[in-house]
Amino acid sequence: MTIDHTAHTSDSHPDQTQVVHPEQLSAHRHIDETLLWETTFNAIDDIMVVIDRDFTVVRANMAALECFGDKKVIGEKSFQLLDNSSQPIPDCPVCRVFHTGTKNLCERHERKFKDRWFSVTSCPIKDNNGFVWQILQIYRDISEKRMLTTKLEELEITDGLTRLYNRRHFNEIFEREFYLAARRLTGLVILVINIDNFKEVNASCGHTFADFVLHEMAVLLQSRVRKTDICARISGEEFAILLPDADLIEGKMIAQNIHRVAEQFIYDDENFSRQVTISIGVSSFNEHAPQAMADLLLFAESALYEAKRAGRNRVCVYEPVE
Repeated sequence: MTIDHTAHTSDSHPDQTQVVHPEQLSAHRHIDETLLWETTFNAIDDIMVVIDRDFTVVRANMAALECFGDKKVIGEKSFQLLDNSSQPIPDCPVCRVFHTGTKNLCERHERKFKDRWFSVTSCPIKDNNGFVWQILQIYRDISEKRMLTTKLEELEITDGLTRLYNRRHFNEIFEREFYLAARRLTGLVILVINIDNFKEVNASCGHTFADFVLHEMAVLLQSRVRKTDICARISGEEFAILLPDADLIEGKMIAQNIHRVAEQFIYDDENFSRQVTISIGVSSFNEHAPQAMADLLLFAESALYEAKRAGRNRVCVYEPVE
């Protein structure tokens, strides 16, 4: 008996899967590169537009069309659409890329895009000779990142309870204002404010009410000063106010106004209701001629201690020791 050693074919085993090589597939499948590019272009969530040398938007992806809504995009001038201008803005990213031939990165606050922040990347599209004939501009929404960064920056410079500036940031502003006053020979007044008998308030009414008093005191102080003045919480129950371009007369008037309002104010958090007084020390750059920034603060603190020694609940102006 002769055994047939011939290899079995697929015909002899109909259910056997035949292996198809990639070379065979490529002969039957054609990828339209234009369609692939358009699909990718529209699949990206970032806003993307292509701008030609006439500043005309010649392409826009779905994200851009959805963002502008019913407004026409393709065929519009980029400076009208993106910059709200009747002509190209010399310093805009599109002009920079056309001028330099290099990619440009920037951040922009775009009110037309629902008042959001974007990272804008402008990329040159060059021909074979290196000539920039179009620009691809990509808008990536960074609003959440920007908000988080702003929040972290605020936390670094503000007091968590009162939302006033903290001591560290106050010192930075104080240094700047002191040297500005010295260079320009303008006025600068500092008020140092302390809540009287605050430990007793804390002991008798508790920390929650004491925190309430501090918060309300901050609101009161901000309501009684000028827009250019700087309020800060510099220690537990102590506050400071810088009054740029103010002389001693104006500084004393503002301090007395704050004192009068604070003396009459009733702190009521629905659990406790009571009045709290304050003492204020005042010093002036022009009238007291400090040699250094620390001296001006020391003068105001000395006036505050004098107010405490005199019975609290009053305003005292620094008096130089003869």
